[in-house]
Amino acid sequence: MLKGKKISFHLMQLCIEAGFAITLVVINIIRILNIPITIDETGYQKNDSYSNLVQEKLGHANNHIFHSLLRKFFAELFTDDLFFLRLDSLIAQVLYLVYSWLICRVLFTNKWWQFCSFIILNISSPFLFNFWGLSRGYALSVTCMTISIYYLLKYLIGRRALFLSISYLGAILAVYSNFSLLNYFVTLFSVIILQIFLFKNNLTPKGYLAKQIAISLFALAILAILITAPLMHIYHFGELSFMGNSGFINDTVKSLVGDGLYLRDPSGSVVVRIISWSLIFTSILSGFYWIFNLVRSRYLKINTVLHLQYGVVLCLLLIIPAISIIGQHLLFNINYITDRAALFFIPLLLLCLLYSLSVLKQQWDIASTAIITCLMLVLSYNFIININTTSTLLWWFDADDLHVLKRITDDSKNKQGKLKIHTYWIFGPAFYYDTHKYYPDKFENLNWDNMSVLGIDTSYDFYYVVSTDNTDTLVKYYHRDGSYLGGGATLYKKN
Repeated sequence: MLKGKKISFHLMQLCIEAGFAITLVVINIIRILNIPITIDETGYQKNDSYSNLVQEKLGHANNHIFHSLLRKFFAELFTDDLFFLRLDSLIAQVLYLVYSWLICRVLFTNKWWQFCSFIILNISSPFLFNFWGLSRGYALSVTCMTISIYYLLKYLIGRRALFLSISYLGAILAVYSNFSLLNYFVTLFSVIILQIFLFKNNLTPKGYLAKQIAISLFALAILAILITAPLMHIYHFGELSFMGNSGFINDTVKSLVGDGLYLRDPSGSVVVRIISWSLIFTSILSGFYWIFNLVRSRYLKINTVLHLQYGVVLCLLLIIPAISIIGQHLLFNINYITDRAALFFIPLLLLCLLYSLSVLKQQWDIASTAIITCLMLVLSYNFIININTTSTLLWWFDADDLHVLKRITDDSKNKQGKLKIHTYWIFGPAFYYDTHKYYPDKFENLNWDNMSVLGIDTSYDFYYVVSTDNTDTLVKYYHRDGSYLGGGATLYKKN
């Protein structure tokens, strides 16, 4: 009877988790279909060959190579509709759901902790959720890293070369999706080397040391072949200069907390500082805890138990990337990564803190369970109130593009010939895609040259500008036809 109840409980938990995962996927699909293309998604060109994308001779940091290759594949296999341009990110979300669930099964034996941790890993940041539905490489890189982490944990269990190889493959693809994940590859490589000296385990198979060094060096060689030339092009063209130079905490940590939790409003700056320093302090405490226990096990000359290996490895996966980023700035003057480029820190941080918190369960079961439950509820509330199906955080200014174009075409039904529009530069690339995709042969080629004085050239049928622009020269021949983005942008129609 007791066994039957236990099976029923586990089955119910699986059904709830599956329902939760399906709900997130459905919300993401709705976003993919509803949100117009954003300025940084417009880089797809049909004449880009696979070879050009791989070589990246133009040095565009927005070419997240693995994503660009998949995007081209899906666009050519199906069509260049926005859904298929974003399809690899949707697939990345599904894989992230699967592998975050698997990681929770590996790390936690308690079913409630498995459940809460799985929920937290997937709703902790509405900002990260944005990228599951955008044609960018950030989501793909986080997923590949998560797959890599799972197989790293599996490798620690039995030291199987296959698991280590898959872990490295995930890390390589993560870097190939977004170069900031080079910090993760360096971390994985370092962890594999360090654990040779850190962990004492009499059950380690013979010959594993030579195998793991060979696999590590082979993975390093493959990565070098894939990214050295593209990375040098990006560095040469100054594409790494758009990040921060105020310090790791101010640039990386605070920007990730502010954007990750949707606390960008100036009134939330105090909250961002409190959360940022709390996370840093907690991470340091976790590091000291695992280091102390590791030193203790080595001093007592006992085998390093698996849960201690997990704790140390998850701690190193969080600490080494931070050291790597700081070192790059000090040695090579490479700016600190910010917001979306630092998204990979979210699962790294959560895995480290959740696993460290699970240690408290041994002494303070009720307290630790209450903490993780409250954390899940707070993050769920923050996710629910901030998620939407009409815009993105960083590219909010493209939310009304299709509404503007519909207004223009509705207002010009009786006009003969093609329509001519002048837009503010930030709207231009998205408008270019939208007009060619949804209104073929309806518009002349767009102009988003902001060097010209608004309204001087009256050959334009419409001007779409930010509301803060000086429109004194515009209102002589044009009148206000609509207000968008909460008053942030205005459409002007020729008198």
